[in-house]
Amino acid sequence: MKQDIFIGVDGGGTKTKVLIEDRSGNLIGEAIGGAANIRLSVTQAWDSINNAINLALQNSEIDINSSDYNFHIGLGLAGVSIKKAVDEFLQTPHNFDKIVLESDAHIACLGAHEGKDGSIISIGTGVIGYRINKGHNYRVSGWGFPHADTGGGAWLGMEAIRYTFSWLDGCIDESKMVSSIYEHFNSDLMGLVAWANSSNSTQFGTIAPFVIKALQKNDKYAIELIKRAAKEVELLYIGLKNKIHTDQNIECHLLGGISPFLYPYVKNQKHIVLCNPKITAVKGAVYMIRDYCN
Repeated sequence: MKQDIFIGVDGGGTKTKVLIEDRSGNLIGEAIGGAANIRLSVTQAWDSINNAINLALQNSEIDINSSDYNFHIGLGLAGVSIKKAVDEFLQTPHNFDKIVLESDAHIACLGAHEGKDGSIISIGTGVIGYRINKGHNYRVSGWGFPHADTGGGAWLGMEAIRYTFSWLDGCIDESKMVSSIYEHFNSDLMGLVAWANSSNSTQFGTIAPFVIKALQKNDKYAIELIKRAAKEVELLYIGLKNKIHTDQNIECHLLGGISPFLYPYVKNQKHIVLCNPKITAVKGAVYMIRDYCN
C-alpha cells in the first residue's frame, strides 16, 4: 500500500519554504529555495519549489519520482490573484497526486491559527490583511508592487532607494541608511540608476535589510519609513473590519519577517498582536493539504 506524503510550500517574492511530513505528522524534511511569485515567473516558481523539495528529501530515503508514495502538495504562493498565472502554474506537468493552490496569505493565516479561523496582517516582500471565517475568506491589499503593498519589504527597499537618490541630489542630509545603500552599489550612481530602473519586487526587497539595520542604529530616515509602514498596518486592520462588516474589534496576528521591527511603532497593540515566530505559514500549507485529503 502506498504511503501518503504531505508537502507544504510557502512561496513568496524572495524565497520558498518547504515542509514535508508523513501521514502521522512526523517531519521528513524541510528546506528553503528561491523566489516563487507566479505573477513574475511560473517557470521560476516551479524551479524553486522542485529544488526545495529535493533538498528537503535529500536526507530521507524518499524519491519524489517513486511510485511507492502518494505525494500531496499544498501551496501558498505569491501572485495567485493573477488568473492567467494560476492557470499556467496548474497546467505545468508535476508529480503530485493531489495539489491545492492558495495565496501565501491563506496559508499564513492557517499557520498562525493552527489550521483554524482567524485574522492576520502579513508583512513580507508584500503586505496583505487576511481573514478566514466560517468558510469565507476576506483580504485587504496584497495587490502587487509598486501600485499596492505599501509597507512591505519591496516598498521599503524602493523608498530607501528614493531617499538615497534625494541624498545624492543634495536634497536631504546623509545618514547611515543611504550611505550604506550607496556603498552596496559600489558608489556607482549610474549603476544604481540602471539597477533601480530594471528591478522588480524581489530585487527591491533585497534592500529592505539595509533599512532594518539602519533602524537598529536609530537612523532617522529608517525610522520614518518604519513609522509609515506601521501606519499602513493600522489601516489594513480597519480595512479587515470593514470587509466583514463588524463594529466589534477583532484580534489580528501580525507576522512576517519585518513585523518584529515594525511592531513597536504600531499604536493599536491591544487588537494587533505580534505572532509567535515559531508559527509558520508553511505549516499552514500542510494543514491545508491534510484537510483537503481527509
